[in-house]
Formats: sequence, structure tokens, C-alpha cells
Amino acid sequence: MFRQSARTRAAVCARAPIQNSRRRALLRGVSAAALTGVSFPGFAQHASIGVVTPPVRLGDVWLVDQSGRKQLLSDLLHRKVTAMQTIYTGCTSVCPLQGALFSAVQQRISQLHTRYPVQLVSIGIDPLSDSPTALHAWLKRFQAGPEWRAATPTLQDVDGMRVALSGSTLPLGNIADHSTQIYCFDADGMLRWRSDDLPRADQVCDVLGALARV
Repeated sequence: MFRQSARTRAAVCARAPIQNSRRRALLRGVSAAALTGVSFPGFAQHASIGVVTPPVRLGDVWLVDQSGRKQLLSDLLHRKVTAMQTIYTGCTSVCPLQGALFSAVQQRISQLHTRYPVQLVSIGIDPLSDSPTALHAWLKRFQAGPEWRAATPTLQDVDGMRVALSGSTLPLGNIADHSTQIYCFDADGMLRWRSDDLPRADQVCDVLGALARV
């Protein structure tokens, strides 16, 4: 019994340096990508920019996507590396810029050498208007492919999800002043990185690539 426990402890200790090395490599890659960003004027207040330490798991909520499919957030994020943004389909100011950003990221996804699939998710933050039909039309406007989805939480969950994404305890304010950050999740569904407002497409791709190679 003692010899078996010793072998088990030895195996765990042998794996630990490898796991720690991978984690350090991930943080270095994500941090380096974050440092390449360009700051834009802020459209909303947020708590932090860059690597999220420690990583955050958002509370699970139900979402309805552009096809009318109902799905838990945890299932949507499972085993995929995700870049997420918040939009609303009636927006005519910054949301078209956000759509153009994800369109540019989408074009580069195939160039990433990844261990896990990469997806883009646009979260509708106006449940009264961001219906499946409206989300479908919004995605079509930016020529979204199968790796880019849109989904809306319930009216009861939307504000809580926005607060969790931003990491801020400040009031959310008017919907028109919503965050234009990008939030990147690893394949375990953990929030690992928050961008500045309206980051560059190559910056987002660098972070996705770093997360998807681990």
C-alpha cells in the first residue's frame, strides 16, 4: 500500500512541472498578445484589461441562439476556445464596428494552428429585441460562417452576465454605452482574457491562438 501511494505521489510530482510549464507558457502567450493592443476611447467602464488572474467561470445561464436553439452557456463553451462580445441588434453606433472586427477575426481563424476548435460568440444584451430572427439577420449582415454564433440570455440573466464578463461592480448604465471589449475563454470554459475597447483583429487572434494551443 505504501509503495503504491509513493508511486502515485511520484507520478503526480512528475506531471506537475509539465502542467506548470504549460500554464506559464499560456500566460506568457496571452500576456504578449495583450501588450500588442491599441487603446481606443472607452465606450463603457470595465474593471480590468488583459490576463484574468485567477481565471473566472461565469455562472451558468440559458441562451437562445440565432436558430432558436436553447443551450446552457457551459455547453456552448465546452471544449472550444471562444472569443465573446456583447452587442444588440438595434445598435447603429459601435455594434457595426464590433461586427466588422469579428468578421476580420473570422477570416484569420483558419490560419491558427490549434488543438481545440475556435469559435466566435456575439451575445445579445437586449432580450426584448434580440430574437433569433434578429440575431440571424445580424450575423448574415457580416457574412458569419458556422464558427460564429449569436445568442441571447433571458431578461433575468442578461445584466448578471454583463457584470460577470466585465468584472466590474459599477452600474451598467445605458445599453448604448455597453462594453466593446472582447472576452476570451479557454476550452474549459474559463474566462482568461479581457481586451481593451475595440481591439485589433490580430490581437484577438494572437490570444485565441495561445489559448487553443495549450
